Amino acid sequence: MNSELQVILGDEIVIDDLKIPVAEIKYTGHETTYITWSVIVETPGLNANDEDIASIVSVDIDIFSVNNFLKIAKEIKRRMKANEWVWTGDSKESFDEETGLYYKTCTFEKERMM
Repeated sequence: MNSELQVILGDEIVIDDLKIPVAEIKYTGHETTYITWSVIVETPGLNANDEDIASIVSVDIDIFSVNNFLKIAKEIKRRMKANEWVWTGDSKESFDEETGLYYKTCTFEKERMM
């Protein structure tokens, strides 16, 4: 799943000529707008004859920005849905006093055959 997510999201997403860096789990750069993603859980999804046949993988995609991030969230949802991921919800919009960044998490799931 990690390699699939790296292909879908790449190293950056461009929105209105702004290059937004994308990193797995932790961003170590210096941009004030960036995206991180991580696989949060994988659970059994389908069993037959006491064997696991499929699992459900959940991924969180976190958006951090000093500005409005609605266009970023829309592009992430477009990309994930185009690759057969199901959007399962967003966190509330939050503000981190320490970093001065707004952030939001978008969660997606996908069935994976074993």
